[in-house]
Parts: sequence; C-alpha cells; structure tokens
Amino acid sequence: MEHYSLKIFPIFDFMKKKDYFTHHFVKEEYQAILNNLTSIRQEKGYTQYKVGEKLGISDNAYSKLENGHTKLDLQRFIFILKIFDVNLSDFFKDFKDFKDFKEK
Repeated sequence: MEHYSLKIFPIFDFMKKKDYFTHHFVKEEYQAILNNLTSIRQEKGYTQYKVGEKLGISDNAYSKLENGHTKLDLQRFIFILKIFDVNLSDFFKDFKDFKDFKEK
C-alpha cells in the first residue's frame, strides 16, 4: 500500500512560509494595532523597559514586539492591554470597520 504524505496538498505549501498571513493579508491592520499600542504606551508614560519588566521580558524584546519584528500573540496582547488599563473595545474603537477588509 502506498503511503501518502502531506505533499498531496501542494496548494497549501505557500502558507508554511514565515508570517505569510501577516505580510499578505493583514499587514496594514497588524501595523495599525502595533502603532496603537505604541501610542497608548507613550500616553500612559510607560517606557519599553517598564512594560517589558511587567511582561517578564527585556526592553529589547518588547521593542521587537512593538516594532513587529517578533509576532505578538493574543495572550500577550491582552496582557499588555491590562498593563495599560485599556479594554479591548476601547482599544479598537478608532479602527475602521473590518467588514471593509478585502483580500489583497
């Protein structure tokens, strides 16, 4: 009996590339989220060092999150919002409607 590998679905190989979805589908939205985090941090008077310390990471590691060099996961995003004392609805209130999102 022949053994089939995952290569039977070559159409999905493109999705394995690092950050495919971030770079091709939601780049602008992701960058807007990071920019908003930076703005809120500065408005609250926090340094990258202070936020990193609260997250248990270095200021350099936090800088990489804020600049998009390290992917920001949902759990860490929510924790950062808690540090800033900002809820999700307030964070996203100024974002344009995502129903206008079109595949690029």
